[in-house]
Amino acid sequence: MPSNRRVTRRTDALTRASVRRGSGRRPPQTEEQEEATGRLRYLRSPTAWLLGIVLAVVTVTFQDVLAASVKTVLPLDRVPDRLSPQNAIDVVDVKDVKATGFYVLRDRVGPGFLDELSSGAPWGQNHDVVDAGESDWMITVQGRAAQQVRITDIVPELEGGSCAAPLGGSLVSLPSQGVMDVIPLEVAVDEPRPRLRTAGKGAEEAKPFFTGPGAKHITLNQNETEAFIVHATSRTGHCRWRYRVHYEVGGGTAEMTISGPGGKPFELTGQLPDTSDYRSVYFPGFTCRGSSPRASGDWYEQSGAEYARDRRGDEVPPCPEG
Repeated sequence: MPSNRRVTRRTDALTRASVRRGSGRRPPQTEEQEEATGRLRYLRSPTAWLLGIVLAVVTVTFQDVLAASVKTVLPLDRVPDRLSPQNAIDVVDVKDVKATGFYVLRDRVGPGFLDELSSGAPWGQNHDVVDAGESDWMITVQGRAAQQVRITDIVPELEGGSCAAPLGGSLVSLPSQGVMDVIPLEVAVDEPRPRLRTAGKGAEEAKPFFTGPGAKHITLNQNETEAFIVHATSRTGHCRWRYRVHYEVGGGTAEMTISGPGGKPFELTGQLPDTSDYRSVYFPGFTCRGSSPRASGDWYEQSGAEYARDRRGDEVPPCPEG
């Protein structure tokens, strides 16, 4: 009996409709291929991209917090690529700021030295000069550590353990013509145990700065600088010294040394008990009485004996002739 149904011929060729609908036969996939296809679909999804960005931000933030915590808890020498405690302080500058007072010349000078003094040029740079009686040094330090550095003490360390006899030679007298500002810190380097003190005002006694009931300290944050002036005195001896700095950083203690310019020790000599023992004395015109008006920049020279003789009384002595 004839059938009215159409007979469809099957072929292996893909028609356009089958391509559009994906109706063609596909080879079966392995488990590895199916897993790779699933991962690819996941990576292409907007949710996956957003999740990846969030994870990246969280990771970077956690690393920064962890690094900061490690720097706070551990000493510097236990943190990789960080400064050790011995390098936590940098000496930026050491400057002689003494402008008036007495100075001792160890070298002999000629007649032209008076002109050198009168010119106002930095005469001390051309001669072997030592501060006499007192010295003023401005010391500037900077913190280099990631943590705060706390200076707990600064102690003078004398070369040879003590001062020698005061120096002779020639004396240069340059007294102040006005009131000087109070120096923040002072130290008598010729004392048996010299310690830094806070300079007293008027009749107030100088008190220890780093020790005692009112002990203070100096703190330095990273890249922070601090400058202080030390007014050193010596009445009886010729002293050479460096400063030993004690400080705390990163939960530990450390030390460093501060020297004068060029790595040399600081140097100060007491004056000789008798001015006549000096070879010569140089002094400015405003410290003597002239017979005629003279420029304030004039300087005079006398032997030590002559200078001592003219200043035995209370009156201002006359200026030397010539």
